[in-house]
Amino acid sequence: MNAAHTGRRPESAKEAASRWVIRRSGATLDAQAEAEFDAWYGADASHAEAYDRLSRLWSRMGEIDRGKLAAPRRAGKRAAAALALLAAAWPAWNLLQDLHPGANYASGAEVRRVSLPDGSSATLDAHSAIAIDFSAEKREVRLLAGRALFAAAPRPAGGPAFTVVTADASAAALGTRYAVARGEGGTRVTVYEHRVAVQCLACAGAQELILGPGEGADVSAAGIARDAARRESEPDWSRGLLAFNDVALPDAAAQLSRYTGKHILVLGEAARGVRVSGTANVGDPKRALALLLAQTKVGITDLPGLLILR
Repeated sequence: MNAAHTGRRPESAKEAASRWVIRRSGATLDAQAEAEFDAWYGADASHAEAYDRLSRLWSRMGEIDRGKLAAPRRAGKRAAAALALLAAAWPAWNLLQDLHPGANYASGAEVRRVSLPDGSSATLDAHSAIAIDFSAEKREVRLLAGRALFAAAPRPAGGPAFTVVTADASAAALGTRYAVARGEGGTRVTVYEHRVAVQCLACAGAQELILGPGEGADVSAAGIARDAARRESEPDWSRGLLAFNDVALPDAAAQLSRYTGKHILVLGEAARGVRVSGTANVGDPKRALALLLAQTKVGITDLPGLLILR
């Protein structure tokens, strides 16, 4: 695990929101800084959403009075207190995001393997959730969040097919191993063994195709787009690994943060400009980051609920 390269990449809305909450919890900002905040806050709806959500969480925790994030105090002590509060707030925020009513199985900051009633198995990536509906007439798994790898038990004679359903698609196993992932833009289906019948549920008209090993498809209201996938027996994440090939540090940190109870915050243009390559073990994200950053000047600060890279 080595090789880091430099480049520039803007911070995410969540990272920027964290920085502004810290700053506005510290010494009173001057007019220029307040103007910068107002410009950032109003530039994009995602900025306002990220900032407001974190601010509301802090207020609900009772640690900061509502509407008083910038009340006067000594700057050094306020900055330290704000940083400690941010560290405490992130696990609670992540926990709120992981609540999935109706889920039969859910994962936190770990990869979880579960056995299903028919002998099939599901490997849930971090922060994923599924609901199951199994009977003599149905073997259905609804992916509520995240992504999962499925190994379907053989179809009984005259029995129902094993099917995974999202809002966008249904993926019925034809004796197979395949992964289904939900995202903001739709559903991703990737086949590792045998075949899968994919149907678009979000399309205006009926669309369906059969995927074979090494094939994938993105499914959304726009339709089904087939493409080639990596020819492997299962995805890296299901084995507890993440592979990075010249990836911007903020992106790598965002992926690793899924597998830890801590939020990973990348601060400073120098750190955000670093690019990393290597294979990381998600079981120990801090050690994985240390190895990825071994040839850089980026340091790691470990706080309760928070890892800071700068």
